[in-house]
Amino acid sequence: MIVCSNCSAKQLDGTIFCTECGASLIDAGPPESTRELDVAAVESHEPHSTSSLPSDENALSDHVVALIVVSNRRRIEVDLSDEVLIGRADPTRGIIPDIDLGPFGGYDAGVSRRHAILSYRDGTYRVEDLGSANGTFVNGRQIEPMRATPVQPGDEIMCGTLLLRLEGHHRKR
Repeated sequence: MIVCSNCSAKQLDGTIFCTECGASLIDAGPPESTRELDVAAVESHEPHSTSSLPSDENALSDHVVALIVVSNRRRIEVDLSDEVLIGRADPTRGIIPDIDLGPFGGYDAGVSRRHAILSYRDGTYRVEDLGSANGTFVNGRQIEPMRATPVQPGDEIMCGTLLLRLEGHHRKR
C-alpha cells in the first residue's frame, strides 16, 4: 500500500495519482537506491587499443572526448571544457548528471546517481569517484574515492560493472 503524502489516504501499489485528492504518488514509494553488487561480480578487464576515428578536426576542441559504452558500442561525446558528472538521473531528487548512464543499464550495473567526475586539466584527463556505492575502476583497478586519477585515451573506466572506454579527439596544429 502507498500512503498519499498530501491527504494520507491509502492507495494500491502502482497507483500514480491519489484517488482522494489527485496528488502525485510517484514520490510516495520507497526511494530507489543504487543496486548493491557482489564484489565477485566486478570483473577485471584488459584495456582495448584505441582506434583512430575520423572526425571533423576543425569543429572539435582539445577538450572533446568520447566515452564508448562497451556492451553496446554506443558513443557519448563529451566536452570537458568543464568537469562533467557521470551517474544516473533522478529528476525527483534534482540529480541530472551530464552523462546519464541510466539508459545504458546503469541501475542494473550498480551506477550511483552521483558516481564520478570526468575532467581535463593541465593537459591531463582525470576521473574521480564520488564515494559511489560500487566503486569506479580504471583498467580493472579500483580507484580511491574523492581522489582524481589520471586516465588517457584507450583506458577503460568501469562505473559499478558498466564498462566505458575513453577515446580522445586530437586536432592537428
